[in-house]
Amino acid sequence: MENRRDDGVASEQTKEDQTHDLHSILSSSERDFLIRNNGDQVKFDSLKGKKVGLYFSASWCGPCQQFTPNLVEVYKEVSSKGDFEIVFVSADEDEEAFKGYFSKMPWLAIPFSDSKTRDHLDELFKVMGIPYLVIIDESGKVSTDEGVEIIREYGVDAYPFSSERVKELKDQEEAARREQSLKSILVSRERDFVISADGKEVSVSELEGKTVGLYFSVSSYKKCLTFTPKLIEVYEELKLKGEKFEVVMLPLDDDEESFKQAFEKMPWFSLPLKDKSCVKLARYFELSSLPSLVIIGPDGKTLRADVVETVEEHGTLAYPFTPEKFAELEEIEKAKREAQTLESILVSKDLDFVIGKDGLKVPVSDLVGKTILIYFSAHWCPPCRAFLPKLVEAYQQIKAKDDAFEVIFISSDKDQASFEDFFSTMPWLALPFGDERKESLSRTFKVRGIPMLVALDPKGRTVTTEARELVMYHGADAYPFTKERLKEIEAQQEEMAKGWPEKVKAAVHVHELVLTRRERYFCDGCEEQGQVWSFYCRKCDFDLHPKCALEEAKGTKGDTEEVGEGKKGEEGWVCDGEVCTKA
Repeated sequence: MENRRDDGVASEQTKEDQTHDLHSILSSSERDFLIRNNGDQVKFDSLKGKKVGLYFSASWCGPCQQFTPNLVEVYKEVSSKGDFEIVFVSADEDEEAFKGYFSKMPWLAIPFSDSKTRDHLDELFKVMGIPYLVIIDESGKVSTDEGVEIIREYGVDAYPFSSERVKELKDQEEAARREQSLKSILVSRERDFVISADGKEVSVSELEGKTVGLYFSVSSYKKCLTFTPKLIEVYEELKLKGEKFEVVMLPLDDDEESFKQAFEKMPWFSLPLKDKSCVKLARYFELSSLPSLVIIGPDGKTLRADVVETVEEHGTLAYPFTPEKFAELEEIEKAKREAQTLESILVSKDLDFVIGKDGLKVPVSDLVGKTILIYFSAHWCPPCRAFLPKLVEAYQQIKAKDDAFEVIFISSDKDQASFEDFFSTMPWLALPFGDERKESLSRTFKVRGIPMLVALDPKGRTVTTEARELVMYHGADAYPFTKERLKEIEAQQEEMAKGWPEKVKAAVHVHELVLTRRERYFCDGCEEQGQVWSFYCRKCDFDLHPKCALEEAKGTKGDTEEVGEGKKGEEGWVCDGEVCTKA
């Protein structure tokens, strides 16, 4: 991952107070030149009167490899003005790696051999992570040390990369949102048209007065491949009805051939591949996932930021995507939730079963009347593997008390072998691997990350989509996962703390500790996990499990009743240790 800086105060002091003589900081006693990637030496006089970007980067750094092509594109356009240059400051430790990486750069560099100057620049500009770009103006003053962020967000439009220019761009964006029209969105200085699959140019003005869906997509991305046919179906149905609806695709593809093959099958318009407006509009609409369908109303204003899920669920019923229509859809959803049964979500045509061990088919009808947990998980997901033992323990304890309970595993594994390997460690049922019902279940319960645990009551209605947290905090005690049960647990926890002091003084910490509700924490005394109650120092973020705190307060160890915890990355995903979410 990209390293981030956390030295805001020092950074502000650098920008406001320091002026640098480029010759002094970039040269050495043995060297009075910079180099190009062909070995040419360039005198420092060439930097006079120019804005200079110091680019701290390395070949081994993934975010650097991703950012450098963007910087090259911006540099090529800006350097033609004659008043801007970049100097590469390498963090490579191998000269061949440096040469290979520098060969892709059209700007200057500190020679690899001069590690002393490179180290000094790291220290001078407090480089805590790469890629990192410092922009120094003509007077030697630092304009910004956030060049990477600025260029990622605004590209060449940010020139001359000063804070004033960034503020101006932000103000322009705010004004553009207030005065938004279809032309302000889709027309650029170079282009006032969109294109059809046969290459025909169509004026943006011909789309005005219509409801327009801006379809952000990567043609080869699996979710886009799944959604595009559904959108085509909706588009063609609305066209047959004579509705004034259009779609304009904003392709984010890298590969031209893949884009062409996909676009020729689509009945709508597109911006040209690699048109700068595609990335600009992805930022403008704060795109967070793909595919994404932004709806622009007939007046040119944004009606809805993303309707992909709505189109998947409701099809043409979602048109014309107005607030009134979404209110209607919410009533439909509410009625659907109230009428939900186990069969309505788990039976699809002849798919009316789940499987047990050895592939044994278990009819869904056999599960009616039971409390069910729908378990979305995968073998490749570390948080899923970490959570599984806790769920198995809770399952076995609940089943021992009430047989009218079951768990159904819904796999996100990539192949049959991985599914079978993971399922073999589970004592419950599953949907067969690759079963088409997985997609509808994921939509119904809006699965954004795994592991996810959905609780259904004996009538098949949704009790909670956050049963994972309940099992983590309360184990089998959370059963049957209802609000009423949670209120009972809350009352038990309040009863647990009766008689405990509100504050204690422990020898292991300098400050007084306050009895505090804490969902989960690690005790700084025994180093074991605790939950619900902690004697806590907010100032120091210091926790003591009540058992440890009360023992400390009494001056005893080991003979106090235990209290406090109750009386008893795969492609397309990002894992943070707690949950794996769709990228």
